[in-house]
Amino acid sequence: MDVIKIVTPKAEPGQFALPVMDVSGVKRKFLDLPYAVNAGKNQKLDIYLPDEGDGPFPTIIFIHGGAFWGGDKQDTQCVYLMNGIRRGYAVVSVNHRLSDEAKFPQPVFDVKAAVRFLRANAEKYHLDPKRFAAAGNSAGGYFAAILGTSAGVAALEDLSMGSPDADSSVQAVIGLFGVYDLEMQSRFTEESEPTAMGNMPAMKMPNFADIFAGITCRDYPELMRLTWPGSYVTKDCPPTLIQAGTADEIVPYENSPELVERINAVCGDGRAIMEPFEGKSHGHPDFGTPQNEERLFRFLDEVLKK
Repeated sequence: MDVIKIVTPKAEPGQFALPVMDVSGVKRKFLDLPYAVNAGKNQKLDIYLPDEGDGPFPTIIFIHGGAFWGGDKQDTQCVYLMNGIRRGYAVVSVNHRLSDEAKFPQPVFDVKAAVRFLRANAEKYHLDPKRFAAAGNSAGGYFAAILGTSAGVAALEDLSMGSPDADSSVQAVIGLFGVYDLEMQSRFTEESEPTAMGNMPAMKMPNFADIFAGITCRDYPELMRLTWPGSYVTKDCPPTLIQAGTADEIVPYENSPELVERINAVCGDGRAIMEPFEGKSHGHPDFGTPQNEERLFRFLDEVLKK
């Protein structure tokens, strides 16, 4: 979209800089809002609104990927859904504590606190608290999924972080090439060969699932069920759209249909939709085409704009 520009900041000597969104062209926005009591640098979010109207707007809450240790709310990952502000949606991009600072379940506490903050302040920011969608890619898909499946699970929520009287439920979920099953991810990473990404040389991916969990996930399969979004599915699970590449070299494709099958087993066929991208790799450009953007917003419109 022409209102959003992609720029690459100047890097410090010996470092490289990743592209970010230049959002100066967005007329109505609220940046770097702290969503938690005594919020740290990674416990903030950005809100973008359509140019016109008072709302309340259905709201897309986007959580970035980055193997749980990287990524940022203003990097280019959010571009997948930023066109929402031209389609009558508010778009929120959320940061959370990364795995060098916090382990499971603390980052889950963060994203749930962010949702509670948004619901508690919905009128102030022109959001519709009854129409929240969670979306994320890669590791961000994990947080979107667990927001969808675990509403009301006290063990995954720290109400002392703020807005304790608001709930953290969402009414729709989108997961793009997401990490959902940490045990499966741990085994997949351990068994994977060195992988080349972009112009970088082939390298062995650190076992980011183990780093996020703080233990060797594959050694504790029963404990890892407590981290799997599928363990918390109830009949109230919101409509969910999952997309993943069948040739994903970073995240095992099989963890996507596994989650979809679990949701549908509890809620009935069709509550979750699995859309495989045949032969596509992790974060393949096909996920960001105008055609797929239309697909994502068709799903959101069907769920949130009936």
